Amino acid sequence: MWKHRIWYLAVVIAALISYLAADRQEPLVLLCILVVTPILSAALQWTAMRGIQVVTDVPGTCRMGQEISVGFGLRRKSRMPLGTVRMQVVFENVLYGDKSTAEVWLQPSEQEDMRFVYLFKAVDCGNVKIHVPVIECRDLLGLFRFRRPAGISEEILIYPPEIQINSELLQKPESKSFGEMYDQDRKGQDVSEISGLREYVPGDSMNSIHWKLSGKLDQLIVREFGKPSHYNTLILYEMMKKSGETKIPNSYNNAVLALTVSLSLSMLKLNLEHNVGRVLHRDFQVVPVYSIDTCEQMQLNLLCMPIAGEENGADTVYSFLRGNLRNDYTKIIYITPCYEENTARQLSREVDLTVIQIVQGKGMNYTASAGYAVISVDVDIYQDTMNNITI
Repeated sequence: MWKHRIWYLAVVIAALISYLAADRQEPLVLLCILVVTPILSAALQWTAMRGIQVVTDVPGTCRMGQEISVGFGLRRKSRMPLGTVRMQVVFENVLYGDKSTAEVWLQPSEQEDMRFVYLFKAVDCGNVKIHVPVIECRDLLGLFRFRRPAGISEEILIYPPEIQINSELLQKPESKSFGEMYDQDRKGQDVSEISGLREYVPGDSMNSIHWKLSGKLDQLIVREFGKPSHYNTLILYEMMKKSGETKIPNSYNNAVLALTVSLSLSMLKLNLEHNVGRVLHRDFQVVPVYSIDTCEQMQLNLLCMPIAGEENGADTVYSFLRGNLRNDYTKIIYITPCYEENTARQLSREVDLTVIQIVQGKGMNYTASAGYAVISVDVDIYQDTMNNITI
């Protein structure tokens, strides 16, 4: 705009010099026209600007990685000449706290209603708010600009990529309160189901002794009772921007969200009710998932709640162990960008634990040691390779 002003001022000065040098009426008339024209242009622009309205057309949802069209409509009450309209659009991701801006220039025509499209790339998951605080209009000569509040605010919910995961459970828990399925690897106190027989060791309950068989074998034999497998399953996910001195990219957290949602949907297909939760500022937040509607509510919680600026992988497990939550769950699937081995080993003593860790450049790897399993998932290729999982 300053370039237009400088050039216009140069023209005015040239007209003034011509008038002073020639002392004729023609340069004077030109000089008067050059002085009056900006005033008329500014008044015309100010009047036209008061009669415009900017509206938006934003899709409510999309998938991460998609390029969506954000529409801007310009409505005019009159067909008065209107200069260039400039809008600064602010995209704010509530989940990550990231902001980006884009300048949108609209060149109105003589039509009363016009529509313009801006292509927005959904790079990260989350709830993205779109703000247009003010609009700026320039006159036809490009010498003046006028601003007015726009008050535009829209939201786009960007879902994580959809992954079709086939889950295979090493221990098949039943989501109902009662059932006829029993855990073959863990012993319990259900005397109606005999899991096995073994020799007596000090400390065994006298009620568990099989007296008839002990008399035949001339040694004490105890019965091992079955443990019903209707225990609660928890998908414990963890997101962070920084862990210690290590910065966690958004791509890692996007993968955590994608695996959490896809694994939850996979469990619903197995008719397995479960819970999805996280620890945020040492506060445990959990959502029960037992239907498609509750799964949708779980996704809203995932995408609309900001993540912590800095978290320690051990804090989540410590917060879990310090509470009474370990008494409520016996199967935990822990999805995280990084974890601390000592605390994971301690958690595995309390529950059946599977850790899904997001890594880079290692492909998919499965290891089982120290009482729990670790599944490494490559952040670059998980959408193509994460199809079958055993937990």
